[in-house]
Amino acid sequence: MACISYCVQTVSSSSAHAPPDCPLPLPCECNGNQQIVYCSNKSLSILPPIQTSEGKWTFFLDNNGIESIPDKYFFGVKINFLSLENNKLQTIGENAFAGSEDTLNYLHLENNKLTTLPAAVGKLRKLTAISIHRNPMADLSTDVLQNISSSLQLISFGSSAMSKWPINLQLLTSLFSIDLYDVQFSQLPEDAFSVFSSNLTFLNFYNTGLTKLPLSINSCTQISTMTFQGNKKMSANAITESVTEGFPLLTSISFQENGLITLPSIFSKSTKIGRISVTNEPLEYLREDTFPPHLSSFLHYLPISGTKLNRIPSVLSNLDSLTGISIIQSQILEIQDGDLSRLFNLGVLFLGYNPLVRISENAFSNNKQLSYITLDHTRLTTIPKALMHAQSLQNVDMTSCPVECSCASLGWMKSWKETPSFYGSCHNLNGTSLNSYIQKDVPSCP
Repeated sequence: MACISYCVQTVSSSSAHAPPDCPLPLPCECNGNQQIVYCSNKSLSILPPIQTSEGKWTFFLDNNGIESIPDKYFFGVKINFLSLENNKLQTIGENAFAGSEDTLNYLHLENNKLTTLPAAVGKLRKLTAISIHRNPMADLSTDVLQNISSSLQLISFGSSAMSKWPINLQLLTSLFSIDLYDVQFSQLPEDAFSVFSSNLTFLNFYNTGLTKLPLSINSCTQISTMTFQGNKKMSANAITESVTEGFPLLTSISFQENGLITLPSIFSKSTKIGRISVTNEPLEYLREDTFPPHLSSFLHYLPISGTKLNRIPSVLSNLDSLTGISIIQSQILEIQDGDLSRLFNLGVLFLGYNPLVRISENAFSNNKQLSYITLDHTRLTTIPKALMHAQSLQNVDMTSCPVECSCASLGWMKSWKETPSFYGSCHNLNGTSLNSYIQKDVPSCP
């Protein structure tokens, strides 16, 4: 659960040691000032003996082989944050957290072997966040959820063993963050999110088998952050059809490895959006209604990578607040006049790792602010004349481009009064740098 990770200040263990008041012995280490116990990746199969220590402690016991937590194991030590993910936990004693009922706020139990939500969790009166995904739980205990309902605000849950949406999740009326993992059922109840409509702010879907979103998502007008990752059965059209009201407070959304051939058209009301990220989606095109004109004054940088786009989508010109665009590791073949002509604020453009062979001479005529462009690992065989129209250009990366350096191909650069710095080399001149050729040889061209 991403939110949990940001809630605790972590300190490097490189200078940590095991002072006399450290709750756990070596090989565990402590930072006494911060009251943090570091015991990650220690190949532990059982928990080491614990001693009474004053204060409120953060415990990192993740990435071991721990199978159980005995009753009253933590008694004598008050815990604020407990990380036990990536172990082999099968059992947790009913009173395992005795003594920390009113101090334990953040609990990581993901990626273990728990088949039920431990009763010990239900005794944590101040529990704010719990991460239990990737445990073979078929459902969630109603009694436990009822007991933590007044305090719990963040939950990360789900596994392939869960065959249906846990209806008792509606007991958690204070939730503002839900991360759903690995469930393979195709649909949620249409009212799944109704009870969270006034609070839900973070909503993330990872590796699910969902084919659509429930209609109740439209009542969740407070959503600010969404992630779609690895949801191979949910199409862009299905998302668009599910989201009829839009997200007026959306500030960040990420799409990664969902198999989308286009993006959903759900941004019509997202005037506060500041981050849209697309990674390893087989995008072939973007529809003209994906982004309305003048969408948001907060969206400055758009990263897109690993797609099948073969040209810069024209709808991106509606995002006139953009100062940076990155479309890398895609299939861009050429940049045409007009592709970027309405992006007057564009300052940086990343186009590396595309099979780019041509840039129209007027492609950058309106991009007066463009100062940095990467064309590395493309198929360009010459320095594009279009670059001369980018009046603020300072740096051009053409590393690993098969540029042929000759007066016939680059002699025109004599008329370029202030050439930017070029990175890359001449393919035909044994690795002579582009900068060297431009500065020493081009002036001598007829």
